[in-house]
Amino acid sequence: MTPSTLGVVTVTHNGLDHLKSFVPALTKHTSDEWPLRLLVIDNASTDGTDEWLKNQNIETIRLDSNHGFAQPNNLGVEKLDDCEYVALLNNDTQVCNGWSTPMIEALNADPSIVAAGALLTDWTGEKIDFAGGVVSFSGHAHQTNQGKPVSIIDSGNREVLFVCGGAMIVRRSLFLELGGFDPDFFAYFEDVDFGWRAWMAGYRIVLTTASRVMHRHQGTAGRLPFPPRMRLYERNALCTVLKNYEESYLWPALAASLLAVYERMAAYSSFDYRGLIPSDPLPPKAPAEGNYAISALSGAQLLAVADLAEQWDFWMQKRTITQQMRKKADRDLFPLFGDMAIPPLLGDETYAKIHRLIVENMHLDLFTDKAS
Repeated sequence: MTPSTLGVVTVTHNGLDHLKSFVPALTKHTSDEWPLRLLVIDNASTDGTDEWLKNQNIETIRLDSNHGFAQPNNLGVEKLDDCEYVALLNNDTQVCNGWSTPMIEALNADPSIVAAGALLTDWTGEKIDFAGGVVSFSGHAHQTNQGKPVSIIDSGNREVLFVCGGAMIVRRSLFLELGGFDPDFFAYFEDVDFGWRAWMAGYRIVLTTASRVMHRHQGTAGRLPFPPRMRLYERNALCTVLKNYEESYLWPALAASLLAVYERMAAYSSFDYRGLIPSDPLPPKAPAEGNYAISALSGAQLLAVADLAEQWDFWMQKRTITQQMRKKADRDLFPLFGDMAIPPLLGDETYAKIHRLIVENMHLDLFTDKAS
């Protein structure tokens, strides 16, 4: 079976330079077996994107402001109502020859597969950008083998908890039935959240390594300053935890995740903690209180926790909706997570030791023991 039309959604915000290479590659390297319907969701670009898309006669929905990544992709999938399958592609990607065929074949082979993802490479096509990932107990995800030669990856399909939201083909009806990407994530980890939700609902996701898409890493995301990104990383990871764990795992995982956030805040902080330790001996009278400046990254992490606390009822309502979809227990899904004790702050050995202590002391290792 071949799709009558393959839909493609790409979301852009001041990404005209990316679109100028994205569109020609898409046209050149998509199979002649099926017609292509490209829909660009423009997040209120101001760099001439709108005029260029009109001149290219490309179907476009222009939004009144920047709505991020998740909600515009959902909108695009919804609008492509003549397409059984819809590809979601970052605007800073360039597809390779035959990129869509292995993903479509995977979807055709099993109606329980809701999404198939491509192997992402760097812009040379020689090194891995995304070939699968692991998910920490805290909801953070990491690519595996990033930067290593593509040659180490076996060609074929394998089950994964999630695929990269910037290079995947979804079965439109199931994607929408499952709620698509959580629009309130704005950006980051929406693909992890969706993957977890899809698996718990009884569906499957596969990585098709024969599908190749080149990616300018952080080509679009890198334009957003790191502190706002950090706030989204931390908030969305916490919300993924709150929404998706079943009851028996939720509370120890959430407590440990909050402890870990505060440890990461300390790791990113730039001020001298010695001023916060009581002196010995104590001074004759209390000194005037001083002000301590923390780093922007630490502040972003603090705000992420505040976001969750201030919108607790809202996210708990989302949890209720998500859990009503459940057909599979988490213990059956944990093998797809990989090393759940992996520390989100990979480059800090001091933090990594504390992170693993949290896993040990909160008995989170029992998650995978129960799963085995």
